[in-house]
Amino acid sequence: MKKLDLTHAGGFPLTQDNLDYLQQAYTECTNAFAQMGGTGPAIISGMVITTSVSGTAVTDGWLFYNGEMIKFNAASVGIPTGSDVVMVDIIPASTSLTYNDGSVYPAILDKAATLSLAPTATTATQFPLSTLQPFGVGLGESNREAGWQQIVVSTSAASGGVTGTIYYKKNFLTNTLQVRGNLHANNAQNFTATSPTTPFYIMATLPAEYIPTNSAFFSGVSPFATFFKDDVGVSWIRQINCLINTGGQVLFGWLKPEITITDYFIDFNQIIPLD
Repeated sequence: MKKLDLTHAGGFPLTQDNLDYLQQAYTECTNAFAQMGGTGPAIISGMVITTSVSGTAVTDGWLFYNGEMIKFNAASVGIPTGSDVVMVDIIPASTSLTYNDGSVYPAILDKAATLSLAPTATTATQFPLSTLQPFGVGLGESNREAGWQQIVVSTSAASGGVTGTIYYKKNFLTNTLQVRGNLHANNAQNFTATSPTTPFYIMATLPAEYIPTNSAFFSGVSPFATFFKDDVGVSWIRQINCLINTGGQVLFGWLKPEITITDYFIDFNQIIPLD
Protein backbone atom coordinates (compact mmCIF):
# COMPACT_ATOMS: atom_id res chain seq x y z
CA MET A 1 0.00 0.00 0.00
CA LYS A 2 1.39 3.41 -0.97
CA LYS A 3 1.94 5.82 1.90
CA LEU A 4 3.77 9.09 2.57
CA ASP A 5 5.58 9.78 5.86
CA LEU A 6 4.52 13.33 6.74
CA THR A 7 6.12 13.44 10.22
CA HIS A 8 9.53 14.79 9.17
CA ALA A 9 10.39 18.45 9.81
CA GLY A 10 11.88 20.73 7.17
CA GLY A 11 8.99 21.29 4.78
CA PHE A 12 7.61 18.44 2.69
CA PRO A 13 8.38 18.87 -1.05
CA LEU A 14 4.90 19.05 -2.56
CA THR A 15 5.68 18.25 -6.18
CA GLN A 16 3.50 17.02 -9.02
CA ASP A 17 5.14 13.59 -8.72
CA ASN A 18 4.26 13.38 -5.03
CA LEU A 19 0.69 14.51 -5.69
CA ASP A 20 0.43 11.80 -8.37
CA TYR A 21 1.74 9.28 -5.80
CA LEU A 22 -1.04 10.32 -3.39
CA GLN A 23 -3.63 9.98 -6.16
CA GLN A 24 -2.39 6.48 -7.03
CA ALA A 25 -2.50 5.51 -3.35
CA TYR A 26 -6.24 6.04 -3.00
CA THR A 27 -7.30 4.98 -6.50
CA GLU A 28 -5.43 1.69 -6.28
CA CYS A 29 -7.05 0.86 -2.92
CA THR A 30 -10.52 1.88 -4.08
CA ASN A 31 -10.29 -0.18 -7.23
CA ALA A 32 -8.86 -3.19 -5.40
CA PHE A 33 -11.88 -3.23 -3.09
CA ALA A 34 -14.27 -2.72 -6.00
CA GLN A 35 -12.75 -5.62 -7.94
CA MET A 36 -13.54 -7.95 -5.03
CA GLY A 37 -17.16 -7.70 -6.08
CA GLY A 38 -16.55 -8.27 -9.79
CA THR A 39 -14.68 -6.70 -12.66
CA GLY A 40 -17.71 -4.77 -13.80
CA PRO A 41 -19.75 -3.18 -14.98
CA ALA A 42 -21.07 -3.31 -11.42
CA ILE A 43 -23.43 -1.19 -9.35
CA ILE A 44 -21.60 -0.03 -6.22
CA SER A 45 -24.44 1.97 -4.68
CA GLY A 46 -27.76 3.52 -5.66
CA MET A 47 -28.70 3.19 -9.34
CA VAL A 48 -32.17 1.78 -8.74
CA ILE A 49 -33.47 0.74 -12.15
CA THR A 50 -37.18 1.16 -12.95
CA THR A 51 -38.72 -0.02 -16.21
CA SER A 52 -42.23 1.00 -17.23
CA VAL A 53 -44.37 1.38 -20.34
CA SER A 54 -42.88 4.82 -20.84
CA GLY A 55 -39.23 3.83 -20.63
CA THR A 56 -36.36 3.25 -18.21
CA ALA A 57 -35.24 5.40 -15.28
CA VAL A 58 -32.15 5.03 -13.07
CA THR A 59 -31.51 6.93 -9.84
CA ASP A 60 -28.24 8.55 -8.72
CA GLY A 61 -25.46 6.19 -7.75
CA TRP A 62 -21.98 4.85 -8.38
CA LEU A 63 -20.72 2.16 -10.74
CA PHE A 64 -17.41 0.41 -11.36
CA TYR A 65 -16.22 -0.01 -14.93
CA ASN A 66 -12.84 -0.56 -16.59
CA GLY A 67 -11.00 -0.18 -13.29
CA GLU A 68 -12.67 3.10 -12.33
CA MET A 69 -15.33 4.28 -9.92
CA ILE A 70 -17.77 6.49 -11.83
CA LYS A 71 -20.62 8.68 -10.59
CA PHE A 72 -23.96 8.02 -12.26
CA ASN A 73 -26.29 10.97 -12.53
CA ALA A 74 -30.01 10.14 -12.41
CA ALA A 75 -31.43 9.83 -15.91
CA SER A 76 -34.30 8.38 -17.88
CA VAL A 77 -34.93 7.39 -21.52
CA GLY A 78 -37.95 6.30 -23.52
CA ILE A 79 -38.74 2.93 -25.08
CA PRO A 80 -36.01 1.68 -27.46
CA THR A 81 -37.01 1.29 -31.11
CA GLY A 82 -35.41 -0.62 -33.96
CA SER A 83 -31.96 -1.93 -33.01
CA ASP A 84 -31.53 0.50 -30.11
CA VAL A 85 -31.13 -0.59 -26.50
CA VAL A 86 -30.70 1.33 -23.25
CA MET A 87 -27.03 2.23 -22.96
CA VAL A 88 -24.88 3.65 -20.17
CA ASP A 89 -22.67 6.44 -21.56
CA ILE A 90 -19.55 7.57 -19.70
CA ILE A 91 -18.87 11.23 -20.41
CA PRO A 92 -15.44 12.71 -19.59
CA ALA A 93 -15.07 16.33 -18.49
CA SER A 94 -12.06 18.51 -17.77
CA THR A 95 -11.20 21.90 -16.28
CA SER A 96 -8.04 23.74 -17.28
CA LEU A 97 -5.61 25.31 -14.82
CA THR A 98 -2.96 27.96 -15.36
CA TYR A 99 0.45 26.76 -14.18
CA ASN A 100 3.18 28.90 -12.59
CA ASP A 101 4.96 29.27 -15.89
CA GLY A 102 1.82 30.51 -17.60
CA SER A 103 1.02 27.22 -19.33
CA VAL A 104 -2.62 26.18 -19.42
CA TYR A 105 -3.54 22.49 -19.24
CA PRO A 106 -6.76 20.49 -18.72
CA ALA A 107 -5.70 19.31 -15.26
CA ILE A 108 -8.91 18.64 -13.34
CA LEU A 109 -10.44 15.54 -14.88
CA ASP A 110 -13.79 13.94 -14.13
CA LYS A 111 -16.18 11.34 -15.54
CA ALA A 112 -19.91 10.89 -15.09
CA ALA A 113 -22.35 8.39 -16.51
CA THR A 114 -25.84 8.80 -17.92
CA LEU A 115 -28.31 6.96 -20.17
CA SER A 116 -28.89 6.96 -23.90
CA LEU A 117 -30.64 4.91 -26.58
CA ALA A 118 -28.28 3.45 -29.18
CA PRO A 119 -27.34 0.16 -30.88
CA THR A 120 -25.68 -2.24 -28.48
CA ALA A 121 -21.92 -1.81 -28.09
CA THR A 122 -19.29 -2.24 -25.41
CA THR A 123 -16.41 0.24 -25.47
CA ALA A 124 -14.34 2.22 -23.00
CA THR A 125 -17.12 4.81 -22.80
CA GLN A 126 -20.36 2.85 -23.14
CA PHE A 127 -22.05 -0.47 -22.43
CA PRO A 128 -25.63 -1.84 -22.35
CA LEU A 129 -27.49 -1.14 -19.11
CA SER A 130 -28.58 -4.81 -19.08
CA THR A 131 -24.97 -5.92 -18.44
CA LEU A 132 -24.78 -4.12 -15.07
CA GLN A 133 -24.51 -6.50 -12.11
CA PRO A 134 -24.97 -5.77 -8.42
CA PHE A 135 -21.73 -5.46 -6.48
CA GLY A 136 -20.84 -8.79 -4.90
CA VAL A 137 -21.07 -11.15 -7.86
CA GLY A 138 -17.30 -11.54 -7.79
CA LEU A 139 -17.37 -12.17 -4.04
CA GLY A 140 -19.76 -15.05 -4.62
CA GLU A 141 -17.57 -16.53 -7.36
CA SER A 142 -14.32 -16.26 -5.41
CA ASN A 143 -15.77 -17.65 -2.18
CA ARG A 144 -17.06 -20.95 -3.49
CA GLU A 145 -15.12 -23.98 -4.59
CA ALA A 146 -14.47 -23.86 -8.31
CA GLY A 147 -14.53 -27.62 -8.82
CA TRP A 148 -16.80 -30.40 -7.64
CA GLN A 149 -15.71 -32.97 -5.08
CA GLN A 150 -17.15 -36.42 -5.77
CA ILE A 151 -17.90 -39.77 -4.18
CA VAL A 152 -18.52 -42.86 -6.30
CA VAL A 153 -21.47 -44.89 -4.99
CA SER A 154 -21.59 -48.68 -5.22
CA THR A 155 -23.81 -50.65 -2.84
CA SER A 156 -24.35 -54.40 -2.65
CA ALA A 157 -27.08 -56.09 -4.68
CA ALA A 158 -28.89 -56.80 -1.41
CA SER A 159 -29.02 -53.05 -0.78
CA GLY A 160 -30.38 -52.26 -4.21
CA GLY A 161 -27.15 -52.43 -6.20
CA VAL A 162 -27.00 -48.65 -6.36
CA THR A 163 -24.34 -47.08 -8.60
CA GLY A 164 -23.54 -43.52 -9.59
CA THR A 165 -21.67 -40.44 -8.38
CA ILE A 166 -22.49 -37.85 -5.73
CA TYR A 167 -20.99 -34.41 -6.48
CA TYR A 168 -20.64 -31.73 -3.81
CA LYS A 169 -18.96 -28.39 -3.15
CA LYS A 170 -19.06 -25.62 -0.58
CA ASN A 171 -19.94 -21.93 -0.80
CA PHE A 172 -17.89 -20.28 1.96
CA LEU A 173 -19.66 -16.92 1.64
CA THR A 174 -23.08 -18.40 2.45
CA ASN A 175 -21.73 -21.41 4.37
CA THR A 176 -23.81 -23.81 2.29
CA LEU A 177 -23.26 -27.15 0.62
CA GLN A 178 -24.50 -27.95 -2.86
CA VAL A 179 -25.00 -31.64 -3.52
CA ARG A 180 -26.14 -33.15 -6.81
CA GLY A 181 -26.00 -36.38 -8.76
CA ASN A 182 -27.75 -39.29 -10.43
CA LEU A 183 -28.00 -42.67 -8.70
CA HIS A 184 -29.18 -45.86 -10.38
CA ALA A 185 -30.79 -48.64 -8.34
CA ASN A 186 -29.91 -51.69 -10.44
CA ASN A 187 -31.53 -54.26 -8.12
CA ALA A 188 -34.56 -52.28 -7.03
CA GLN A 189 -36.64 -55.36 -6.12
CA ASN A 190 -34.21 -56.04 -3.25
CA PHE A 191 -35.27 -52.93 -1.37
CA THR A 192 -37.42 -53.47 1.70
CA ALA A 193 -41.13 -53.45 0.86
CA THR A 194 -42.50 -49.91 1.02
CA SER A 195 -44.10 -49.11 4.35
CA PRO A 196 -44.14 -46.40 7.03
CA THR A 197 -40.95 -47.99 8.38
CA THR A 198 -39.08 -48.02 5.07
CA PRO A 199 -35.38 -47.76 5.97
CA PHE A 200 -32.85 -45.21 4.75
CA TYR A 201 -29.91 -46.68 2.86
CA ILE A 202 -26.42 -45.18 3.29
CA MET A 203 -25.04 -44.01 -0.05
CA ALA A 204 -21.89 -42.17 1.11
CA THR A 205 -20.28 -40.28 4.00
CA LEU A 206 -19.09 -36.71 3.49
CA PRO A 207 -15.78 -35.33 4.87
CA ALA A 208 -16.02 -33.43 8.16
CA GLU A 209 -15.82 -29.93 6.60
CA TYR A 210 -18.95 -30.62 4.51
CA ILE A 211 -21.19 -31.93 7.30
CA PRO A 212 -24.22 -29.80 8.36
CA THR A 213 -24.77 -29.03 12.04
CA ASN A 214 -28.44 -30.00 11.61
CA SER A 215 -29.90 -32.91 9.67
CA ALA A 216 -30.96 -31.77 6.21
CA PHE A 217 -33.77 -33.43 4.25
CA PHE A 218 -34.27 -33.11 0.49
CA SER A 219 -35.91 -35.06 -2.34
CA GLY A 220 -34.62 -37.28 -5.08
CA VAL A 221 -36.78 -37.27 -8.20
CA SER A 222 -37.42 -40.00 -10.76
CA PRO A 223 -38.37 -38.73 -14.23
CA PHE A 224 -40.96 -41.49 -14.49
CA ALA A 225 -44.21 -41.83 -12.53
CA THR A 226 -45.12 -45.43 -13.20
CA PHE A 227 -43.02 -47.21 -10.59
CA PHE A 228 -44.92 -46.45 -7.38
CA LYS A 229 -48.63 -46.32 -6.59
CA ASP A 230 -50.56 -44.39 -4.01
CA ASP A 231 -53.16 -45.93 -1.66
CA VAL A 232 -55.78 -46.09 -4.42
CA GLY A 233 -53.49 -47.77 -6.92
CA VAL A 234 -52.66 -44.75 -9.09
CA SER A 235 -49.06 -44.53 -10.34
CA TRP A 236 -47.81 -40.95 -9.96
CA ILE A 237 -45.23 -40.85 -7.17
CA ARG A 238 -41.92 -39.48 -8.42
CA GLN A 239 -39.99 -38.58 -5.24
CA ILE A 240 -38.09 -40.35 -2.49
CA ASN A 241 -36.85 -38.84 0.76
CA CYS A 242 -33.15 -38.12 1.13
CA LEU A 243 -31.12 -36.99 4.13
CA ILE A 244 -27.68 -35.78 5.13
CA ASN A 245 -27.35 -36.28 8.87
CA THR A 246 -24.98 -34.71 11.40
CA GLY A 247 -22.62 -37.62 10.95
CA GLY A 248 -22.18 -36.71 7.30
CA GLN A 249 -24.04 -39.77 6.01
CA VAL A 250 -25.92 -39.30 2.75
CA LEU A 251 -29.01 -41.48 3.06
CA PHE A 252 -31.71 -42.34 0.53
CA GLY A 253 -35.14 -43.72 1.42
CA TRP A 254 -35.27 -45.98 -1.64
CA LEU A 255 -38.71 -47.42 -2.40
CA LYS A 256 -39.42 -50.87 -3.74
CA PRO A 257 -41.13 -50.33 -7.14
CA GLU A 258 -43.82 -52.27 -8.99
CA ILE A 259 -42.98 -55.98 -9.26
CA THR A 260 -42.26 -55.64 -12.97
CA ILE A 261 -39.69 -52.88 -12.42
CA THR A 262 -36.17 -54.16 -11.82
CA ASP A 263 -34.33 -50.84 -11.76
CA TYR A 264 -34.80 -47.06 -11.74
CA PHE A 265 -32.74 -43.93 -11.16
CA ILE A 266 -33.03 -40.76 -9.10
CA ASP A 267 -31.77 -37.24 -9.83
CA PHE A 268 -31.09 -34.69 -7.10
CA ASN A 269 -29.66 -31.18 -6.80
CA GLN A 270 -29.93 -29.37 -3.48
CA ILE A 271 -28.34 -26.48 -1.57
CA ILE A 272 -28.06 -27.23 2.15
CA PRO A 273 -27.20 -24.81 5.02
CA LEU A 274 -24.20 -26.01 7.01
CA ASP A 275 -25.07 -24.05 10.16
